[in-house]
Amino acid sequence: MADNRQEARRIIVELARAVDRKLAVEVRDVPGQERLHVSLTHGLHQAQIEVAMPAVLAAGEDAVARNELRLRIKRATDTMLFRPMPDHRIAVKPVAPPGGQTTFRAPRGRGGRR
Repeated sequence: MADNRQEARRIIVELARAVDRKLAVEVRDVPGQERLHVSLTHGLHQAQIEVAMPAVLAAGEDAVARNELRLRIKRATDTMLFRPMPDHRIAVKPVAPPGGQTTFRAPRGRGGRR
């Protein structure tokens, strides 16, 4: 049982390092369940996910399960580091049309047909 938990921790840390080298990982047991609580930290940003122990152990043997777990870690990391684009429309001021004209005016002079 303890060997399984150590193996699961090793797999999670290895996959987190593959996603981002600067990612700090903390793995804790969820009491009374076959789940692990994973805390990911990158600078001041934090994210938490819970993963099932059998899914983590399967990632040690199966490439598809490994990729699935890697994607879960990557998704949590991307969500944690996401910053929305600033809304540039707020800072843009309307510009007058070229020539200083604000509206179209008909040319002056002889008007109409004779």
